This record gives sequence, C-alpha cells and structure tokens, in this order.
Amino acid sequence: MKAPLYSVLKIIVISIIGCLNHFMYEWTGNNFLIGLFTPVNESIWEHLKLLFFPVLFFMAAEYIIYGHRNDNFLFSGTSALLTGLVFIPAAYYTYTAVTGRGFFIADIIIYFLSVIISARKGKSSGGSLTKELSAALILLCLAVLFAGFTVYPPDSPLFISPV
Repeated sequence: MKAPLYSVLKIIVISIIGCLNHFMYEWTGNNFLIGLFTPVNESIWEHLKLLFFPVLFFMAAEYIIYGHRNDNFLFSGTSALLTGLVFIPAAYYTYTAVTGRGFFIADIIIYFLSVIISARKGKSSGGSLTKELSAALILLCLAVLFAGFTVYPPDSPLFISPV
C-alpha cells in the first residue's frame, strides 16, 4: 500500500477506535477493566486514553507486520505519540485560557489533530537497541500511569472532570 494512502487509513482507524472508546466504559456498564483503557470521566487525563491506547495497539499491529524490519520503529512511533499526547492538554489549556471556556467542537478538532500528529512517524537516524528499549519502557510506564491514575487520580486540574 502506498505511504500516503496508508497514512490516511491509519488516521481513520485510530480516530474511529478512539471515538468508540469515548463511550465504551458507559456501554459496558462501567466495567472496571474497560475503564483502565478508556475514559471513565471527562478529565483531560482520561481523554488522553482516546489517543494513547488506539495508537499503542496500532503500533503493536504494525510492529508484528513489518516494524521488526525497521531499526527505529518503536522509537519514532513513541516520539510521535508523545508529541500527540502533549499537544492535547497544551492546545486545550491554551484555547480555554484565551476564551475562558471550553468548546466541544474545538475539543474534537484537537483530538483529530493529535491523531494526525501521532500517526506520523518521525525520522530518526541510527537505530539502536537502547533507543528501542527506552521507547518500550516509556510506553509501558505510560500504560501503567493511565491505569493507576484512573484508579487513584491525583488532586490536579488535569485529572479533574470539568463536568
């Protein structure tokens, strides 16, 4: 599959999974295990799961299919994902500081932009086992943090549902 078509398909798949995940916790009757991977409230932190887990699962599938042939696969994918994860709260808090309130359509646009950012793999030169292991450790730590902070959220605006 040609690269631009593949990128568009990747963005569409991640977006659809993320959008469905927004409702999955409620659809499953507030299932605890589902809540570890999907938002359990409207906080910014919980909504980062809409990006993190679909991208993580897509990266895993990509790695199985062809990533093992790319020295920089995990490192470049993790870098792109981290950029998307930072973009969401940065954009949200910036526009709400300027406008004084949140806008549903702006939140949706921010989500789709974060998917686009995260779907693009950066080019890093010189793949190394250290880079790949560091990326894997970062992904594992983030997955643990998402689960842990869902169960025990810190008392911080990032973790507090605005509604």
